[in-house]
Amino acid sequence: MAATLQHNITTVLTQDLLKTGDNVNNIKYISIANIDLDSVVINLFLNKAGSNYYLIKGYRLTPGATLFLNKDHNISFNNSSSGFSLRIQAQDDSGAAGSVDVIITK
Repeated sequence: MAATLQHNITTVLTQDLLKTGDNVNNIKYISIANIDLDSVVINLFLNKAGSNYYLIKGYRLTPGATLFLNKDHNISFNNSSSGFSLRIQAQDDSGAAGSVDVIITK
């Protein structure tokens, strides 16, 4: 099954953007757009065997803003079955779910 490269995140729970073994190893860009009416705090991280490695931690994205990440932001990683998953958390200032759209371009 092919990896999903477009995501609409509407929960405060941690979401897998890419699961280990999806084999998406040549990421060029990741865009995260705030589609919420409030600011959204973003955590974007790699996970392997229960350990998190943050690409972004606590980044505040204002309403209507989009964050663009490219190779200069160290977004390249091993996504094979022995590699990492890519995960996101998004919440507003009250701790409720923040709504963001994520697009991964390879």
